[in-house]
Amino acid sequence: MSYTKFSAGISILLGVAAIILPYLTGTLAVMILGGVMLASGIVALLYVNAARKEGIPVSVFAPWVQVIAGVVILIWPGLALWIVAVILGGGLIISGITGLTALRDAGIVNPPVLRKIGLWSSIILGVLLIVLGSAGSAILLGVILGVALISSGLQQWRLAG
Repeated sequence: MSYTKFSAGISILLGVAAIILPYLTGTLAVMILGGVMLASGIVALLYVNAARKEGIPVSVFAPWVQVIAGVVILIWPGLALWIVAVILGGGLIISGITGLTALRDAGIVNPPVLRKIGLWSSIILGVLLIVLGSAGSAILLGVILGVALISSGLQQWRLAG
């Protein structure tokens, strides 16, 4: 078995695991994001410090915001997931309401049923995501990551021949 097929198989297995354990996967993904933000902020602070020693006027505000956000996400991943749930859920609700309003204002006598179902589904899923909070966004993130890993692994396997 080639390394490419082995790598593809690992990707598929990780994708299946992410779908089976979506809350754990979503929380872990957010914590990895927090670690990357923290590391990136530290590197940016080092760069800003070096630039200031050269006389270049550079602000330290953005690097410190990255460091603080990274620490907060690492300590409270549930908070980050809750914020994601509120933002995504709110966006889904607004999108559904805007679409339904546009359908009504267009004056279409019999709008497509599937379009109406899709818009109402958007509203319902948005409310559900907000109600579930951090658990909902962690599950959503875990499932999306799982599907992406499986898709990537299958494509890699197919291309390996």
